[in-house]
Amino acid sequence: MKSFKPEMSIESAKQYLQEIETGDISDITPIEMGELSRVFSYRKGDQELVIHFKSSRDSLDKAKWIYDRYARELPVPRVAEVGTRGQLHYSITEKVQGKPIITLPKEEIGRLIPELIERFGAMNRIGVDNSAGYGWISPSGEASFASWTEFLASTFKEEQEGFYEGWTSLFENGFLERDLFEEMYGIMIDLAQYAPRERYLVHGDFHLGNMLSDGQGITGIVDWEMAMYGDFMFDAAVLHLWVPQLQFPQRLREAWEEKGQPIPHFDKRLLCYQLLKGVDGLRFYAKKGDKPGYDFIKARLHSLAEGR
Repeated sequence: MKSFKPEMSIESAKQYLQEIETGDISDITPIEMGELSRVFSYRKGDQELVIHFKSSRDSLDKAKWIYDRYARELPVPRVAEVGTRGQLHYSITEKVQGKPIITLPKEEIGRLIPELIERFGAMNRIGVDNSAGYGWISPSGEASFASWTEFLASTFKEEQEGFYEGWTSLFENGFLERDLFEEMYGIMIDLAQYAPRERYLVHGDFHLGNMLSDGQGITGIVDWEMAMYGDFMFDAAVLHLWVPQLQFPQRLREAWEEKGQPIPHFDKRLLCYQLLKGVDGLRFYAKKGDKPGYDFIKARLHSLAEGR
């Protein structure tokens, strides 16, 4: 199975940190998170910090922009520095206290859902009028697409740069199934017409592994490298795709309806973005050579399509 993270041991991370930081560095510990970054926590004096190493820099600069712009409104860790050493790019952030919510017992996760709904609502209320466009947020805070549907379609263009360059070769040289892919993509694009024209701040990778808790409450929402402007239901769909047993979208809808805030075309938008993430998951796991992951997503997509 392929890995897309930079190759790095604790010893090599220590060497990088000694070049980057001043003062004594200790307690360097790998953190297993994400598919594209190599992440370590460490201590510098009385500070607890986290360093992300990546092969590309744009997403790190974007995460810093998100912090600079929205930290007063969101539980986002402070980004202290973004830089480059040799062929690697890095960002240093303050370590958020707590554990990934996905690692907590089911009962504790359940108790956090009402607060998560409140946090989600706070994201939804953030003003984005000082920016333009739909889709991926650039390191300068702008997005480049004229409509949300245009952005969704662009995600699967044949010609891509970066990680998905040449991805259509997976149809012939991998186990990515063209008929399945095109069927689910077609349903997704048809449903995209129900998205609102209003733009919202979207996390883009809104799952329990990117949310931290100290057992009492939510202490942080991390990994904003996939942030975008678009439909907030995208985030609800991502969370639901991975942990449907939480029934987060349904509980969100009920909570908002009690406040007189119904979500138009709720079911269609929820299905649209689950299909999008599922189709993207097929492509990702095929590129990674992860057949069990691919088959899990495939089964989930069939279940979604049959239930619509």
